Amino acid sequence: MSSSKYKLDNLCVIVDNNNLQIDGTIEEVMSSYPIDEKFKSFGFEVINIDGNNIEQIIQALEKARNIKDRPTAIVAKTTKGKGVSFMENQVGWHGKAPSKEEYNLAIQELN
Repeated sequence: MSSSKYKLDNLCVIVDNNNLQIDGTIEEVMSSYPIDEKFKSFGFEVINIDGNNIEQIIQALEKARNIKDRPTAIVAKTTKGKGVSFMENQVGWHGKAPSKEEYNLAIQELN
């Protein structure tokens, strides 16, 4: 609320919204939805994007740079572990490092 009150247009928050928390999905653990509406209620300009799309990320940051008199929240809808078959949308990878073998397999899949 302070960032809106003081018109902090140099503040840009990026929320990684992958629908997962450490113990399960947002719906199973504790919903934070609707994220965008909550930021709007605090006076933020909100930009919703596909967080796995680098072009959308760049465009959102450029747009945020030009927003005046209020902070910006970029809500990036992402897929956890995108592109790696055994990691994609798997809550178990929250805070867990891959083994050397898993790492090598992940790099192969991403190339």
